[in-house]
Amino acid sequence: MVFGMGELMAVIGAAVALGVTGLSSAIALRTAGISGAGAVAENKENFKSALVLQSLPQTQTIYGFITALFIVMGAGLLGATGKEVTMLEGMMMLGAGLNVAITGVSAILQGMVASSGIISSAKNQDAFVPSIVFTGQVETPAIFGFITALIVLVVGMSVLG
Repeated sequence: MVFGMGELMAVIGAAVALGVTGLSSAIALRTAGISGAGAVAENKENFKSALVLQSLPQTQTIYGFITALFIVMGAGLLGATGKEVTMLEGMMMLGAGLNVAITGVSAILQGMVASSGIISSAKNQDAFVPSIVFTGQVETPAIFGFITALIVLVVGMSVLG
């Protein structure tokens, strides 16, 4: 299989989608994890609430992974189908990957809100459910970015066939 600029753009799109969302989620998990460790040190009963809140920013990495997988499949890089990706197709794939990557940075901010929720829940368990809602709200841009990327890849480009 010969790789051209279209394939290169697709691979960069996949790498950016997963790389940026993965890094953003890791930063967020660190932030919330520090608060979780402190909450559990005060009272081991805080573990469940802290774990739930800490895990929420991981979804951006899931969005990045699915987007990267669709890009790689659409570019024909799985199974060496020999499909040629035009420059325009490659740029569309790169755009989809960038869209998920940029909106996926919301994970960092989501980790900050989750961290506050962990601290609040440790002080008052009645704050747990509102903390989930507050933490979930920060994910909205990532959801919209993911949906937009899926529309471009699946509907616009028919990457699934």
